[in-house]
Amino acid sequence: MGNLLKGPWGENQANSVSQDDSNEYVVIDTETTGLFKKDRIVEIACVVFKNGKMLEEWSTLVNPNRDLGPTHIHKITPSMVSIAPTFEEISNDLQRLLNDRIIVCHNASFDIRMLRQEFERISVNIDFGSPFCTMVASRQVLPSGLDNLSDACSGLGIELAGVHSALGDARMTMALFGHVVESKQETHPATCAYDSSQNPIPTVQRKFFERKTDDALRRIRDFTKKVPFPTTDQKEVAYLLLLNMAMDDLVISSEESAELQNWAEELKITNLRVNQLHMNYFDSFVQSALRDGIVSEVERDVLTKIANALNLIVEIPQTPTILSSGEDALTAGSKICFTGTAITPNGKQIARAELEAMASRVGLFPVSAVTKKGCDILVAADEASMSGKAQKAREWGIHVISVEKFITLCTFG
Repeated sequence: MGNLLKGPWGENQANSVSQDDSNEYVVIDTETTGLFKKDRIVEIACVVFKNGKMLEEWSTLVNPNRDLGPTHIHKITPSMVSIAPTFEEISNDLQRLLNDRIIVCHNASFDIRMLRQEFERISVNIDFGSPFCTMVASRQVLPSGLDNLSDACSGLGIELAGVHSALGDARMTMALFGHVVESKQETHPATCAYDSSQNPIPTVQRKFFERKTDDALRRIRDFTKKVPFPTTDQKEVAYLLLLNMAMDDLVISSEESAELQNWAEELKITNLRVNQLHMNYFDSFVQSALRDGIVSEVERDVLTKIANALNLIVEIPQTPTILSSGEDALTAGSKICFTGTAITPNGKQIARAELEAMASRVGLFPVSAVTKKGCDILVAADEASMSGKAQKAREWGIHVISVEKFITLCTFG
């Protein structure tokens, strides 16, 4: 099966940068709620490569436990991250991916700063080494003003795909690195300790929320060819990394299932233990969904797909009763508050004043704040919103509905 992929089985490498060196590199890209100290990572991707060949890809949405900032840019909604792991939960997996590898970023100062802030929040000290910045390098070979990732890639004939998604940008950054690798930058690998006995955390992909499948069979087969045969205490890590790949789209095809079964047999993981690993995988999503005390319709749909893909017979926690126009909270005279940026399905922003006017026309009273007795219903861009107002509303038992549902009730209720 070769020995290209270091993963948790690694070896130390030299430090110089060139296309034919023996270093392993890891591209990191993040999508965030904003640019400042208070902001959080909402999606992260790592692409590991050596001598221009991709060895491993890893990405996940991240639950920041706050509002998501510029959703219109990164296209990530509260429902998408409500079932995702927190940064603390993925921190060990990140440390495995970073350790002894030279970090590559497009605008390294930003991504490393965001990562450092996240690790500091959980009191973990990371030596990020000296990263290679493809933005700095592209400025040395391209005309002025072409230093953002899309422009740099276009200027060098690199196909644009998945722009403003962490994995898409990371893949493009890896391709860009191959064109600007001769840039004179002092680099050193990152150093961080990780717990090799800790199993990988299930990841949450954007594909969970798309209506198309993605056959992971090729990635699974490529991965198993690259992985050096794990030792006894690493075999479950290897299996779960493959399971994450197969579950990218919440569907496991018959071919993918056969590959997983073959890998489990080769690793001598019993069927009973595989079933336990699958149940633990599913349970981790349930616990994520229950962080806020409810299971939304979107979360329930995801949990159902996971259980079906893994052939698990489980009881999924009940979804709260959906509000209807006949409930007391929506009767004339109810006090209503709005939070977040409202976006129509075609991407148009709806002004807060327009929503408040709509509420007034049907006999509701708009209020500016969520208080225990001064608000009956909160309208959020997404029912899974994690804004401060939404968190207060749930704590006090105030109904939270989406803008889409609010408009429907006002129009047809």
